[in-house]
Amino acid sequence: MNIFHLPLSQKLIQALSWTLLHSLWQGLVLAVLTGGVLLTMRKARPALRYNVLAVLLVGFMVVSAGTFWLEYRQTSDSFILHSYKVEGGSVQSSQQAAVAALWLDPERPLTLLMDFCTRHASLIVAIWFVVFLFKSLQAATGLYYIHRLRHHSIHPVSEAWAERVANLARTLKLRMPVLLAESDLVTVPLVAGVVRPMILVPAGFLTNLPYQQVEAILLHELAHIHRKDYLVNLFQSLAENIYFFNPAVLWLSYLLREEREHCCDDLAIGVTQNKTSFVEALVQFQEYKLAHPAHSLAFAGRRNHLLDRIKRIIYNNNKPLEAMEKVFVTASLLTIVVLSVAFSPTPPTQVPQPETPKPVVRLVVAPSPSLAPSPVSIPSPPPAPAAAPVVVPPLPPVAPDTILPQKTGIHMGKVLSTYHMSVNGKRYEIVEQNGKITGLKIDGTTIPESQIESYQSELAPVMAEVREHQKQAEIHRAQAEVHRQEAEVHRKQAEEHRKQADVMRQEAAAMREQAQKNRREAQSLQASQAEARAHADEARRHADEARREAEVHRQQAEVHRREAEEHRKKAEAQRAEYEKMQGEFINDLIQEGVIQSKSNLSYRLSSEELVVNGKKQSDALHQKMKNKYLKELGLEMFHNWQGKSGIMYSR
Repeated sequence: MNIFHLPLSQKLIQALSWTLLHSLWQGLVLAVLTGGVLLTMRKARPALRYNVLAVLLVGFMVVSAGTFWLEYRQTSDSFILHSYKVEGGSVQSSQQAAVAALWLDPERPLTLLMDFCTRHASLIVAIWFVVFLFKSLQAATGLYYIHRLRHHSIHPVSEAWAERVANLARTLKLRMPVLLAESDLVTVPLVAGVVRPMILVPAGFLTNLPYQQVEAILLHELAHIHRKDYLVNLFQSLAENIYFFNPAVLWLSYLLREEREHCCDDLAIGVTQNKTSFVEALVQFQEYKLAHPAHSLAFAGRRNHLLDRIKRIIYNNNKPLEAMEKVFVTASLLTIVVLSVAFSPTPPTQVPQPETPKPVVRLVVAPSPSLAPSPVSIPSPPPAPAAAPVVVPPLPPVAPDTILPQKTGIHMGKVLSTYHMSVNGKRYEIVEQNGKITGLKIDGTTIPESQIESYQSELAPVMAEVREHQKQAEIHRAQAEVHRQEAEVHRKQAEEHRKQADVMRQEAAAMREQAQKNRREAQSLQASQAEARAHADEARRHADEARREAEVHRQQAEVHRREAEEHRKKAEAQRAEYEKMQGEFINDLIQEGVIQSKSNLSYRLSSEELVVNGKKQSDALHQKMKNKYLKELGLEMFHNWQGKSGIMYSR
């Protein structure tokens, strides 16, 4: 047995199919509301914008759930398209009949679409379920990957950093413990987990960045935990998996993620009170790319998104709608207007006459064959009740006790009506002229006009029903005229809406042209920025090379400085030794009686001679002084000798 053929399964499939289809136009409304929120709240705080956008997403999900419930109840009430009928002989009002005829008109595009979707509901749900199952498997794989990140290739951090994270968590009033670990599998900092959240950072992250930047990044991740963003992210993933085909839901989810990062940025800056460090931290991660599932909350993002975050932080201004976003919102608004005009119910000029309890009468205008000579038809004015046709829904096969009125006509000023009916097993053919029965056949037998009076008691109930239905037909014709006038009003309104739609289409075309121009300018600007970035990278490489060369020169200078310091110390020691030796030498000259004092003294002592104040001394004194002071070969001592003083080694 095929479960899709069970009544309950059919109800669920029909309800789910129509819920998914209704979500498309509901998504258009959601896109217009989202665009309105972004335009009216451009100067608002990111937290307020985030809350409003989250309410829109939750409201969309609630409306979609309500749509499913209404569709399921409507399907359970067995309302079947293209089978409009009144059972049990009940009479429905002309207004209900008009609306039913409108929506069930087989020529209307909406009716064709509804019929197609109803007949192919199982296929629509099957395709949706296959894609939903695939995306759900992707989400499950992402959750498993996060579990693997928490338990594989992680390394504990130092106690100082663990204590610092605990202090920052207390600053944000977090009551749950937050773990911090380094991982070999991640390239950017991220948060994983709900009950026991863990901040994972790349290996070497804590040592390769300045302390203030690391603290700002950790505060950003703690802000995610403080705001319970992990749960909201899971809810967004569920909405994206269910409405993967709805661009409005995907766009709103993308905006929520952007605003969430802005909220965490503000929380982190509010604690550090230092925008510069936080912006520098963002710049440090601009070359990273997202390499983790959507179920984790990471610090880094797309390059353009990081640029938008930096601009918002510096200028305190939210990013306006992009050109394509404006086009999408405008197209959504135009589509809503066009659909409203195209599918607005317009009552027809002729409304169906409902069936009534037995006997049922249907009137059709035609000449009567019982009159001779050939009549000349005299058309009556539109308000004349006897000449206005009434359109009725198809009747079932003739059953016993059923009256079938056949023809009514106007001939030479006389109103004739012919009725064919079957009552209590008898077939009647009644000809009525100006309210008087002038012809009668019963079971094919013609009753003479003189004997018709004897059948009045038998014909009275039948003719009473005929009169009642004639009266109802007059009422329906009057109501049909009212509906015709209303239809004309609606037609004029629809024409006005179409004109407005044309104007809006022209505006949309202008906006598309402007968007293309903006896109070309953005591409040119992007190319210029890319060239500037290339020059900046080249300059940075040159600066790095110069820095490395300067570091080498600094190290060499440090070596030379140390050598010079050693030479200085050595020279100081030699100078002290020379001064001591010179003092002793001068004292010896005074004791030998060569000089009286050291004023205006000059001398030179070498291995060849001793000259004092320009006079060469005796060999005995020279030999004595040489043995005492010139202990090394090639050593010379001199003072004020040719303007020089000191000790010299000659080779």
